[in-house]
Amino acid sequence: MASNPAAEPLSSPDAHIAPIDGGPDCSYCNNRRFVIDAQGALKPCPECGVAATWKVQAVDAFSSRSGAATKQTFFNFKTTFDGRQDELLHDCLESAEEFAAEPAGHWLVLWGERGNGKTHLCAAVANHLIAGGTAALFITMPDLLAALRQAMDLQNNTGQESYTGRMQTFKTAPVLILDDLGAEGASAWSDGVLFEILDYRYRNRLGTMIVTNCALQEFDPRIASRMQDAALATVIENRAPDYRLRPIDKR
Repeated sequence: MASNPAAEPLSSPDAHIAPIDGGPDCSYCNNRRFVIDAQGALKPCPECGVAATWKVQAVDAFSSRSGAATKQTFFNFKTTFDGRQDELLHDCLESAEEFAAEPAGHWLVLWGERGNGKTHLCAAVANHLIAGGTAALFITMPDLLAALRQAMDLQNNTGQESYTGRMQTFKTAPVLILDDLGAEGASAWSDGVLFEILDYRYRNRLGTMIVTNCALQEFDPRIASRMQDAALATVIENRAPDYRLRPIDKR
């Protein structure tokens, strides 16, 4: 005879739990939002997707993705100049689309002069992944360092351990899209932060997109070496001219 959920004692592991988080009623995880997989690990429920949404929102809270960036897509990225296809821009677009299709275990490094669409592609990758439910963090290096300084001040003033937690977010985000690398100004502290984040992601093969206006040899050799490892990273030099300097009628 089928059991009556209302009649089961709340102490029973099979007792029905009503959703209290505003999400859907899910019989697969019994509204616990997590399930235990075959290896005994706790995983977000694949049926209701509530826990996965929490992860997306938690990571995106630190994002530099705002304003026009939320509307930048692969479709509205221009690869033509003066009526002709620009092969450099086409290659960058194609590489970004390939990374967005399968970011796990891959790095994409775009470098070149400012103003040629690299940040647009960062936003397009982030928007594509987030729309599909993947926790992707698009953040500029200056914003990342500012977030860590804020956490450090909070930790020093309140005793709350927020710096470590915030650093862990940047190191472990399923996909990290790091824009304006090199714009922060070099210092022993910023170099150390960058190495800690990229080394962790390198060793754990976490999906990472890096965009910079600097030539890669300008970075700490330990960082440059990881960004150029052909077994993990695709490196694209964008030599297209500055879009902002083009005549309006030729953009």
